[in-house]
Amino acid sequence: MNIRNKLHYAKRSLGLISNFAFNGYIHCNLQITHRCNFKCEICDFWKVEHLKERELTLSEITVISEKLSAYGTLVVSLAGGEPMIREDLLEIIRIIARHHFPIMITNGWYITHENAQSLWRAGLQEVSVSIDYLSPGKHDRQRGMEGSFDKGIEALKLLKQYRITPRNRVHMISVLMDDNVDDIEQLIDLSHEIGVTYMVNLYSYQRGKKNERLPARTITPFLLQLKKQHANFVSLTAYINKLDDAIQNGGIGNCQAGKYYMNIDNYGNVARCTEMTDMPVGNILQESPASIKKKLYEAQKDSTCSQCWTSCRGWAESMHGKDSMLTWKEFYISVKDHE
Repeated sequence: MNIRNKLHYAKRSLGLISNFAFNGYIHCNLQITHRCNFKCEICDFWKVEHLKERELTLSEITVISEKLSAYGTLVVSLAGGEPMIREDLLEIIRIIARHHFPIMITNGWYITHENAQSLWRAGLQEVSVSIDYLSPGKHDRQRGMEGSFDKGIEALKLLKQYRITPRNRVHMISVLMDDNVDDIEQLIDLSHEIGVTYMVNLYSYQRGKKNERLPARTITPFLLQLKKQHANFVSLTAYINKLDDAIQNGGIGNCQAGKYYMNIDNYGNVARCTEMTDMPVGNILQESPASIKKKLYEAQKDSTCSQCWTSCRGWAESMHGKDSMLTWKEFYISVKDHE
């Protein structure tokens, strides 16, 4: 990393730290496509044809990135669908990286030697590859694509191999469900063998017509013990601590969506989170950042939603929580230890 890139990284880092310190926005989920080559059982975006009809253009994404910068530096998740389907993904990353930290979750299918290098060079900060089961066959059936497990593992190896700075983080991520808790420790071991870190995300079934597939047993003590034993298991302790409550109650109350994080869909409509895309508060392409922020705050203040405890929500709220200093320290150590 040259001096110019180091200074740019430092500037964005200070902006993000400032948002942490002053309770500002820290995360935005930007839906750049709803197209996907998989047909996952736990997702419904691919089933809704009208969602695929429109995607944000590069000029619109530029406007969005500039307007988001009014809130400071954010972590911006390039969301799908499968983000790698966008042929202009590298340019999207470059646009977002001017002011923010672009990250993404991918199924890994389209990762190659060539684009693994290009993604990092474009400015991608972090990438997670979905692996839900230790059994390749079980993972493939869940994801609706034969060979998806092998492709995901290969993607993790390539993304790790071509990192251009130790700060480029590569995660294996698993959706916690009713039938994969017993696989978690071996998946942590597998991620360690590959040389990447490991995270979990609790399944959410509230949006659309999805089956309830939450784990049927207590998992918080089990996962906390695994975290003590495995340094590469980097899901935040504050997030894990609330998993059993979320499973028992179908989510966690006092949701801060709209206050610390938001979702922007393929039309530029802004909602409090991905689960509430049908309840937008405004359109960032047509309104000022101040107007959007005011509406998001009002929606959050009036909300009684307690329907999820996904990792994106958990990360943002944990970093702003009552023990936030300990959480910041844990997050910092997890980054430094895996450089």
